Amino acid sequence: MSDATATTDPSADADADAFGYPRSVVAADLTAIAAVGVVLVAVQFLLPETTHERLAFDHSVFGPATLLTAAYVHAGAEHLFSNLGGYLSLALVTYLVCLHADHRAWFRRTFLVLLVALPIAVNLTSYAILETRFPGVSPVSRGFSGVVAGFGGFLLVAVGVHLRQSYSRETVFFVGQFAVLLMLGELLWIYAGRVTLLEGAAVVAGLSLAVAGIVSRARGRSLSEEHYHRVGVDLMYVSLVFALLTWLIYGLFPADPIDHGTFTNIFAHGAGFVEGGLLAALALVVFRP
Repeated sequence: MSDATATTDPSADADADAFGYPRSVVAADLTAIAAVGVVLVAVQFLLPETTHERLAFDHSVFGPATLLTAAYVHAGAEHLFSNLGGYLSLALVTYLVCLHADHRAWFRRTFLVLLVALPIAVNLTSYAILETRFPGVSPVSRGFSGVVAGFGGFLLVAVGVHLRQSYSRETVFFVGQFAVLLMLGELLWIYAGRVTLLEGAAVVAGLSLAVAGIVSRARGRSLSEEHYHRVGVDLMYVSLVFALLTWLIYGLFPADPIDHGTFTNIFAHGAGFVEGGLLAALALVVFRP
C-alpha cells in the first residue's frame, strides 16, 4: 500500500489512524456516511404520506425531479431498514478499502455522485426496460436499493484498484473475472429453477480458470515469506468482500420479484450495480490526482 499520504499530507500527525489520515478527518467522513442514513429515516418518519407519494417516481406521470427524490422515500419501515442495513455495510466497507488504497478523495467524490447522479440513471434505465418489456405497466418506484447496489459495484472496483497496487494487471483481471462469474452463477442459481449439468460445469470451469490464472502469475517466481503472508491476508480480505457481495446479490434479487402484490425492481438493482461501478471508475479517471 502506498504511504504517500502519510509523508506528504501536512495534516497527518501523531493523531493519525492506521491508514495515515487524522482521526478527525475519518470521523467527518463516517459522519457524512451516517448522515445519509439519518436523512432516510427522517424522510420516512417525519414527512407525511402525501409527501412520500409526491416524491416517488410514478412511471405514468414521469416527473423529472422524482427521478432523484424517489430514492429517498420508502414503502414502509421494513423496506427502509432493509435498504439502510445494506447501505451502511457496503458504504463503510468501501470506505475502508479506499482508505487502505490511499484513495480517500476518490471515495468522497464517488460518494456524492452515487447519491445524486446514480438514482437518476437507475430510474431512467429501469423506466426504459419496463416500458420496453412490459408496455402499459406503470409502477411507482421508490427506495434506496438502487444506490445500495451501486455501492456494491463501487466496492468491486475499489477492491480492484487496491489490489493493483500490489499485484499485476493480469492478476487483478482474473480476480475480477472470478467475482463476476461468482455473481452470475448465483443469479443463475436463483432464477434458473434448475441448474443443468452443463450450466453448472460452465460456471465451475470459469471459476477454475480464473483461479488458475491467478496462480500462474506467481509460478516460477522466488517469493519471500513476507510476500506469502501478504498474499494470505489479501486472500482473506478479498474472500470477505466476495461474501458481502454474495449476500448483496441474494438480498437484491429474490427468486420471486412479486411478493404480496409488491414488485421488487430487479432491473433497477442490476442497473444500480453496473452503473455504480462505471461511475466509480469514471470518477477515478476524471479526478485522478
